Amino acid sequence: MNKLILAGVVTASKIIGFQFLMVALVSLLVLGMQNQNAALSSFVGGSCGILPNIVLAMFLFSSAGATQLKTTMSRFYRGCSIKLILTSIVLAIILKSQLFLVGFVFFGFAIALVAHVLAPIFIH
Repeated sequence: MNKLILAGVVTASKIIGFQFLMVALVSLLVLGMQNQNAALSSFVGGSCGILPNIVLAMFLFSSAGATQLKTTMSRFYRGCSIKLILTSIVLAIILKSQLFLVGFVFFGFAIALVAHVLAPIFIH
């Protein structure tokens, strides 16, 4: 595997791991303060924010690497489009099922998004 791709995979894994850790910790906190359904809703919402990032990372780092900027940017834009569509579909399925508490689903989703933004600060 190319060194540059390996570095990207390691960084993506750390960011996704940090997101999962934050969502899991917040869900445990919600379990202690609320109930099991609220904690599960929070975890499912957070997972909805993490899953598309996993798909994007797999999409971006699946090939041997692009040497041209145009090819790299094309893969990035295509991957971001897939991520956006996947997020919309998964969130729609979760909300349509009516099995989860909507407020806690969005709370978990927001935690995953904030963790994604803050991950570079906490991961060196």
